[in-house]
Amino acid sequence: MIDGKKLRESLRALSSSIRELHMSYNNFTETILAEDFYDLKNLEDLRLNKNNNMENEFLERIGNLTSLKVLSLTYCEINDTLPVADWSKLKKLEELNLIQNGFEGFLPKSFINMTSLRVLKLSENHFVGKFDSNIATLTSLEYFNFTENQFEIPISFTPFANHSNLKVIYGKGNKVILDSQHSSQIWIPKFQLQKFSLSSTIETSSFQLPKFLSYQKDLRSLDFSSLKLEGGFPHWLLENNTKLNGVFFRNCSLNGTMQLPLHPLRELWSIDVSANTIIGEILSKNISFIYPNLRHLNMSRNHIQGSIPRELCQMELLYELDLSSNQLSGEISEDTFEVGQTIKFLKLSNNKLEGPIFTIPTNLKSLSLNDNNFSGKLSSNIFNTSIVSLDVSNNHLVGKIPSLLKKLSRLSELRMSNNHFEGFIPLELTQLEDLQYLDLSQNNLSGLVPSFLNSFLKFIHLRNNHLTGLSKKMFFGNSPLVMLDLSYNEISGGIQDMIEDLGYSKLIFLLLKGNHITGDIPKQLCQLTNLTMLDLSDNKFSGEIPHCLGTMPFDYKNLDPLLKEIQGISFGKKMSLYSRTSLSQSELKKEKASFISKKRIDTYTGSILAYMSGIDLSNNKLKGNIPHELGNLKRIHTLNLSHNDLIGQIPDSFSKLMQTESLDLSFNKLSGEIPSKLNILTSLEVFSVAHNNLSGPIPESTNQFATFDESSYEGNPFLCGTPLPKSCHRTPTIIPNDLDFDKDNDRLVDMYVFNVSFVVSYTLALLTTAIALYINPFWRQAWFYYMEFVTCYYFIVDNFYRFCNSKNM
Repeated sequence: MIDGKKLRESLRALSSSIRELHMSYNNFTETILAEDFYDLKNLEDLRLNKNNNMENEFLERIGNLTSLKVLSLTYCEINDTLPVADWSKLKKLEELNLIQNGFEGFLPKSFINMTSLRVLKLSENHFVGKFDSNIATLTSLEYFNFTENQFEIPISFTPFANHSNLKVIYGKGNKVILDSQHSSQIWIPKFQLQKFSLSSTIETSSFQLPKFLSYQKDLRSLDFSSLKLEGGFPHWLLENNTKLNGVFFRNCSLNGTMQLPLHPLRELWSIDVSANTIIGEILSKNISFIYPNLRHLNMSRNHIQGSIPRELCQMELLYELDLSSNQLSGEISEDTFEVGQTIKFLKLSNNKLEGPIFTIPTNLKSLSLNDNNFSGKLSSNIFNTSIVSLDVSNNHLVGKIPSLLKKLSRLSELRMSNNHFEGFIPLELTQLEDLQYLDLSQNNLSGLVPSFLNSFLKFIHLRNNHLTGLSKKMFFGNSPLVMLDLSYNEISGGIQDMIEDLGYSKLIFLLLKGNHITGDIPKQLCQLTNLTMLDLSDNKFSGEIPHCLGTMPFDYKNLDPLLKEIQGISFGKKMSLYSRTSLSQSELKKEKASFISKKRIDTYTGSILAYMSGIDLSNNKLKGNIPHELGNLKRIHTLNLSHNDLIGQIPDSFSKLMQTESLDLSFNKLSGEIPSKLNILTSLEVFSVAHNNLSGPIPESTNQFATFDESSYEGNPFLCGTPLPKSCHRTPTIIPNDLDFDKDNDRLVDMYVFNVSFVVSYTLALLTTAIALYINPFWRQAWFYYMEFVTCYYFIVDNFYRFCNSKNM
């Protein structure tokens, strides 16, 4: 905390000697004013970055600091318009840095005639408008960064026609527009750019490249990513600029084929033409001669066909190669990659490649071969290289998963789902200290789920296998586990021990659907306070639903920081495409989980998965009442308790499930009325209480309840009200007086029905008695004994009455 008055007194004492003043990252008690620095007549460099109490008042009188050469006010959160001030008085100012202050509106008209200004940084604000005379007057400008604003940039770039010193223009994230001069005026620039980037935030028709670029001969870096351009790749730019080191045309709507330049580009180390509609085959003849220092080549998400050229793969300095999501086909021969070459990242996923897996270069760190047609077995030494990330999912690979040398392996991510691997899961996989992600789902693996007691895994996917049980000691107390998916296996027994092991973990997703798990739902489950998705459906759980489930938050705000990266909450500095770690943010976005919601199976991925929360206990043998505490799950999106043996009433507390979109209580033995206040649930899209013993009126058809049809209530004969045909108010039947009924015929019909019913009933009774006596000898003996007793009794009584009557006479 810095006192403003003491600061001013200290500055006055040193007024004549201070030339540079750096006061960044402070917490001032008072608003900083330009007057505070008036006494510093020789002040040339003033930096006040990331300070509080910085307001527009400081800039309103900035023109009085006429000796300034450098002024830097970044990350001060001023959040106002740039004030009209005497900017033109700053004749000596050479560098002005106003990055990320929340400035909005137009550049002031007084923002002119700073004829010494060489560096201008306005990025990450909310400036609007066009570059007019104010920019044209800054004739000494060499470096201009205005990225992430709302400026309207004419594609002709005519506002820069008077500049002769420009070397760097960074303009991504603005509004690129066509102007009237674009089609008619061709101007010859006085400057030679070295770095140029431009993209647009508005959807427009495609642009032609700025024509002034045809006069540029000194470009080093060119980035038009996400700017819609006409035609094919501008090969002439590479021909004209032999000093280029980076060319980025990602997502530019380019078409046609890629051609090699006629002469070598010895300084070019990175080419990115991904996400376009480039066709044809990869030209590789003399590619090592044309691009001798190429390190990064990204041609993914195009329509490139043919095979992968051997010469391309053996370029001496090639560090990263991404050819994913194309139409490449054929086999990759054993000699395509040399064992000792320098390539670190190889991505060939989403193509039509086939045949066995080729020999893996020993220096390779990341290999993505997923979604192809590779077949055969994996090499026994595939894990003994320097591989950190391996993805061979969605192929036709067979055999057992190779063992690996625990001490040598630095494996961090392993994806092998949807193949035909069989046998046990190698125990070595569960003991790797660096392994964070394991996906072996949709294979033919058998045996027990191994113990992960010595593992630091965060994601485990083993669904759709033939695993039959759980190891005794599964996890250590503070396991960093985030995702555990064991769905659709053949696991039997209880889960009490496993849940106790996970008691202090960071588990967010627990998916055990479609097994043979028995026993009660462990109360220890309630210790997993980070859970947002719980699926225990299609098992054989019995007992009651733990009341403590209703005390759990089921809130995405408790997500592990690793998942927050997925949804973009805690992105720090944007990760470079070529400096990513083993579990990069782009890889985490592939994380997924399947869950039944709204009566359909949905697969949630990336940020959507991070926001999803739900409980599915359906298709078990749960008994007892529904705990009223479940009504406290205010943030849950899906609650499915269907197909159990639950009894009692639907809790009134369910009216608090304000964010619930799907509530399924069907196929139970619930009774009583549907709580009338449920119709205040405005997020509810799917609601079912079908096939219970409910009675009384259906809640009033307001809000979402007006959208539910008969199927939500069927199988409850005592329910009434809309949308059922049965009304809750009976209307008395009135017989018209003018109708003439034949009462005699009526009586005859009634007697006929009575006689038929009597005869049928009497006959059935006799037959039933006879059959019972025939089948069971004990009953037959008892029957005859009873009949003999009755006969004797009747004979004695009858003779006694006769004897008495004869004496009286």
